Amino acid sequence: MTSEDQERELKKLEVFAYKNLKKNSIISIADGAVFAIGSGMLPVSTVIVYFISNYVHSNTLIGLLTTLNVLLSNSPQILVAKKLEMLETYKEYFIKVALLMRLMWFLLAIDVFVFAAKNELLFIILFYIIFSLQGFFTSFANITWFNLILKLVPERQRSKFFGIRSSIGGLCETFGAFLMGRILRLLHFPYNYGLLFLISFLIMMLSLYIASMMKEIPIKKPKKKIDNKHYFRSMFLILKEDRNFTYYLLSVLFIGALGKMPFGFQTIFAKNSLSISTQHVAVATTILLFSQTVGYMLWGVIGSKYGFKSTLLISALIFLPAIYFTYIMSSVEIYYLSVALFGIAQSARNVNESNMAAKLCKEPLKQPSYIGLRNFLMGPFFAFNSIIAGSIIDILGKNLLFLISFSCMVLGFFILCFLVKEE
Repeated sequence: MTSEDQERELKKLEVFAYKNLKKNSIISIADGAVFAIGSGMLPVSTVIVYFISNYVHSNTLIGLLTTLNVLLSNSPQILVAKKLEMLETYKEYFIKVALLMRLMWFLLAIDVFVFAAKNELLFIILFYIIFSLQGFFTSFANITWFNLILKLVPERQRSKFFGIRSSIGGLCETFGAFLMGRILRLLHFPYNYGLLFLISFLIMMLSLYIASMMKEIPIKKPKKKIDNKHYFRSMFLILKEDRNFTYYLLSVLFIGALGKMPFGFQTIFAKNSLSISTQHVAVATTILLFSQTVGYMLWGVIGSKYGFKSTLLISALIFLPAIYFTYIMSSVEIYYLSVALFGIAQSARNVNESNMAAKLCKEPLKQPSYIGLRNFLMGPFFAFNSIIAGSIIDILGKNLLFLISFSCMVLGFFILCFLVKEE
């Protein structure tokens, strides 16, 4: 395929995208809204961590749960990036992997109902395995979905689209957190959590049905076979040839991974220092999701006017007081405040981190490689920051943890501010 042929295909795709923009946007926003209700019931940093802490009492092992899930939801994306570069359509593949991702919540519900009270050790082992698999299938679903959206939503419309979708999704997540608090009252522990997983699974299945209604046309791509060794070598050449992208990855490392180490333990710190209850966790989850919704609205406006980089810089500055309030944790109100600041700051990264990576890629057909490489390299750091943080707390105490976190956040801010160029 010649460069003229590729240009012609991209132009045809752009015409199709604009023609079907309204319909596909409404469907995707509806899908996101329904999915957000289900996911709003199950935030890892509050509900999942609080639930498993009733069975596992080591901070390191609690951190391992998050580590496995985050690692597997990011790093394996590089395995599917090559496939996505060759696929002419994404929707069918997305539906397959998204279905597997959702089935893991159903299996967790079965695990709770069958084993939680009868065989605690088997229950914990299965919980860790299934939750890890949920992360693995999430990695395939996320990169496929994002590339589908890049294909169906023109670049000039993406900031608006993601802002609206994330804002509505945030409100629905808050509603999901509200439902979570009600559902947990219906049955005794631990079966109330089994019911929570089951209901979330059913809601997420509805969202998948809605997503299947999106319209997509195939885009012709070069018919060439590339062996895995050559492909992965070419991916890593990006780091050598694209210095701007490499600096961006360093900023992600220090801000998005190492700088955020204490936040996975916000609820544990509050539980140990303030003896919070399940209802306190429900309130904190609601605050987290509501603050993220406010953030999505804020970052949508700032991103449209000033670019993705500005939102990531401001969010890094907001992370700093969030770290401080997580450290002092002197009252329930301080706990809520630290969660709110974290939610506002994190929402910028949720919306614009992948958009920033895609924008730094100069060739549209290479976007899966850029996104897959970013998540492959950053995945271990996203994942192991929890287990490293737990080990630091257990061995050296939390003071050193917060000092490292604060320093990394500041360093990442300066790298992003002065070395990364948003072109």
